[in-house]
Amino acid sequence: MELCTKRLEEKFNEVDQLKREVSKFNTDRAMWLSKQPQDVTTLMAEKQELRKQLDREQSEKQELFMQINSMIAKLADGGDQNEIIQLKSDVSLLKRELEAEKQSSNSESARLMSELQKAKSEIQNAVKFGDDEKEAMIQEIDYLKQQLSIKTASLQSLMLAKSDNTKSEKLAEMNDSMKLQLEALQKQVNDLKKEGNEKTIEIMKMQDTISLAAVARENMDSLEVKITDINRSLIEEQSQKSQLHAQAETLKNALHTSEETLSKLKVKLAQFEESALVLKNENEKLKQNQREATISDSCRIKELTQALSDERDNIAILNVQLREKDGKIDRTQVELLAAESLAHQAEEEIKVLRERLLKSDDIKDSNQQLQLSQAEFSRMEDKIQSVQKDLIISERTVEKKEIEFGKINSALSESEQQLEKYKKLCDQLREEGKQEVILLKFQVSHLELELQSQKKMLESDSKAAVADEISTLMSSLNSVREENNQYEDNIRGLQKDIRGLRDELYQYQDQCSQWKSRTEQAEFELANHNQNFLHIEESRAVETQRLESEKVALEKAVEEALKDKDRTERNATESIAEVKREMTETCINSDRQIQDLKEKVNSLTLELDSSRRRTEHIHEEQSKFIGSHEEVKLKLMKQLESAQQEVEEIKPKLEQQKVKNKELEMSLIGSETTSKDLLCQVENFQKQIEDLKAQLHAAEDLADRLQEAQILSGNVESKFTDLQAENKVKMDKMKEDYKAEIDILKEELKKSHTEHTSLENVLEEQQKELIRQRQENDQLSEELQNGNQNFELEQMEKDKHVLEVTIKKLESENAEKQRTIEELEKKVCKLSEKNEKLAIEVHNISKSLDSSSAKLIGAENEKRKAEEEVQQLKSSVSSEEVEMKEITAENARLAGELLRFHVSADKTLQEERERISKQFEERLTTSNLEKTRLASELQMNDAKRISLQKQVDELQVSLENAEKRRRVDIQHLDNLREELHQIKNNNEKLKNNTPIAPPRPSTRTISNMSSMTNWTQADFSDCEDLTRLRSEIDKQKRLIIVLRRKLQGLQQQ
Repeated sequence: MELCTKRLEEKFNEVDQLKREVSKFNTDRAMWLSKQPQDVTTLMAEKQELRKQLDREQSEKQELFMQINSMIAKLADGGDQNEIIQLKSDVSLLKRELEAEKQSSNSESARLMSELQKAKSEIQNAVKFGDDEKEAMIQEIDYLKQQLSIKTASLQSLMLAKSDNTKSEKLAEMNDSMKLQLEALQKQVNDLKKEGNEKTIEIMKMQDTISLAAVARENMDSLEVKITDINRSLIEEQSQKSQLHAQAETLKNALHTSEETLSKLKVKLAQFEESALVLKNENEKLKQNQREATISDSCRIKELTQALSDERDNIAILNVQLREKDGKIDRTQVELLAAESLAHQAEEEIKVLRERLLKSDDIKDSNQQLQLSQAEFSRMEDKIQSVQKDLIISERTVEKKEIEFGKINSALSESEQQLEKYKKLCDQLREEGKQEVILLKFQVSHLELELQSQKKMLESDSKAAVADEISTLMSSLNSVREENNQYEDNIRGLQKDIRGLRDELYQYQDQCSQWKSRTEQAEFELANHNQNFLHIEESRAVETQRLESEKVALEKAVEEALKDKDRTERNATESIAEVKREMTETCINSDRQIQDLKEKVNSLTLELDSSRRRTEHIHEEQSKFIGSHEEVKLKLMKQLESAQQEVEEIKPKLEQQKVKNKELEMSLIGSETTSKDLLCQVENFQKQIEDLKAQLHAAEDLADRLQEAQILSGNVESKFTDLQAENKVKMDKMKEDYKAEIDILKEELKKSHTEHTSLENVLEEQQKELIRQRQENDQLSEELQNGNQNFELEQMEKDKHVLEVTIKKLESENAEKQRTIEELEKKVCKLSEKNEKLAIEVHNISKSLDSSSAKLIGAENEKRKAEEEVQQLKSSVSSEEVEMKEITAENARLAGELLRFHVSADKTLQEERERISKQFEERLTTSNLEKTRLASELQMNDAKRISLQKQVDELQVSLENAEKRRRVDIQHLDNLREELHQIKNNNEKLKNNTPIAPPRPSTRTISNMSSMTNWTQADFSDCEDLTRLRSEIDKQKRLIIVLRRKLQGLQQQ
């Protein structure tokens, strides 16, 4: 503690010294400004006004930025403000409760103190009143005694003087009357005595009340001690509450960050939901189209089935004719071969469909991944909600604990009373349970005896009746036993409750012991603090004595230093010249460093421009890739439309063939014998038709999946465009940030340049002042010989102090320059970190592009496969309807044409795939090259940073060398002071030994110096500063106008 107090006192002294130096600096600055000419003062005033204006503009800009951010936060977190408001209201309620408790405690303490004071004042008033009455009664008794003695003396004198009978009678009468008066007076005296005794009794009572008041005072003192203890405990609880509030604030901050992320996620979710709604609408439209198509297909299938039934009838007629004609049998064999070939084709198509179904499972997996991502998002939301709930629960638990700590004492007493009650109840229940058990046992034994007697009595009766009665008795026994068990369970439950209450009692006792130990610790710490305080006061007294002795020694040293001042002035001029040289060297070095930093900033801006160009090139390539993808989509749609047109062209041919079939059926009536074989064939055909129906349903499912794939591709494209927009926004923001930082660096460089120029001006002025001081010292040396030594020495001390202050200022300015250089280096490091972040973002963008392109390729493949399946299904439907030779031939021809078309389409698709893959590989190679180039550039930046650090280290070494030189100069100054002191002693000896010469006339005096011109030329750097400040103010005004427009746009939204 003593060390802490010493350090604190040292720091206070340092602060006081700094304040004095600041005040001296301000006075010197004011003197310097007053000495300067009018044109310089006007320039300085304009400069200050422009700086104030710039500060105002910047403050306005910051306020506009804050308003824009608040508007954005309101727009983004509109839904979450209710929770924040609730939390704030809870915090305000807690604060109000705390303040109310404090106010209530203060009011109670004030009330108690006021009651104490009232009781004390009442007791004092009663005591005073009793004393006053007692004194009045004593005075009245003395007065009455004096009157009695006077009257008895007068009576005796009268009796002696006059012995007449008449007079004696009169006197006797007078004596009697006087006796009566005396008796009355004695009665009054007795009454007064009684009243005095009563008042003494009252006084005793009042004294008792005073003693009671003293006891009450003691009780009040104890209460005050308790109140202090309570206040201490309250302070500790408040500190705990403050800690909990701090934790709550940290949790709130974490909540705020999580809410911000939530808001961002909600925005994304809203976007996804909007896209999902659009997709749902599109799906519903597509499903409606599919339903209409299925309805039309089902109508066609019904028509085909009717046609088939008609054809079956015709075939039955034709089979009769076929038996008659052998040539027609050959035709039927050919038809069977054609049917077998169709079956083989159907089997192959089923295999293809199975393969495609397996591939479609991959699409399902992608859908499942989407669902999983949505589920994870919902889990994140649940977690955030759970965190919020936990926060609310934690705050509630804190409040509950605070309430419980207040209720512990009352709960302890109540719990003890309840324990005693529960013990009594347990004893009663045990006794009742024992009694009930005994009664039950007695009842059971009695029932058993009755059973035995009834068994003996009922042996003659029927066995069935006996069995019934025994069963009833056994059931009653079981019920009695169950009641017994229930009573035992109740007793066990009560015992458990008693144990739980005992455990709670022990817990409360432990808590009480903990609180007692805490209070004892607090008292012990208070005692230690008091002891430490006493030690500190003693050490303070010792230190004050020591400081006074040091003050006396310092005064003596100051007197000696005044004598050495003449020597130090010459040395000071030389040291100032050396300091000026060092300052010029440091200025040159700082200018070089600033130029290096400018070059680095320029290189970083060039790198930023190159990265921007690369990103623009990547965006262009992405747009080209999207355009090629849309061209492929258009080609596929055109192919689908051509295939549909071909199917429509085939339909009239089919109708013509149906007409021909009907004519053939009319000619082939009579073939009844072969009808059975043909019926078997028809059944096979029906099975094939059912299989084809299943294939049609599968094709419809595939079409649905195709539409989902198209929707997914649309989603990917929309996400791709969103990513492009976000990347553009990020790049624009980065550009603006970099430009702002470069402007700030330029401004700081200009400021450092202006500070250098101002320092040079200050040094020149200090040299001029030194010349003036030399002249004044010469005059003072002449005046010293005349006898004005003390006054001049004081002025010399002041000048010396001013020189020391200027040296300290120069050192502080050097330190500030070092700080500015370090800040510039930090900003360069930040720029390099931002470049690294840009590289990471470019890498992420390339990854997202790769993933999106892969998804697009997969969607295209699935689309093509689905289209092929649809075409194959359409060809199979057309092939099944044809049963005769002509139909089979035409179907075969159409199948060949379709195969050729598919082959050509596959070739074109493969060529496009190869072209896209080549383009993608080229883009990958270019992106990898760019990544490597960026890595090399980052390495170069690191090397530059290392070189800058080396330069800074060299500067630090040079500064250390300069400090060493300064120390050497200080030693040299001390030596010169000693020499000056010796020379002064020698001069005094000579003056004492030799006669004093007359004073030499001084040609150069202050009056002659006043003839110098006051006209000076204004510094060009100040003019440049003024122009620069004006240009900056104009820029700030423009920026404020832009920000106001943005704010108006946000408010309109």
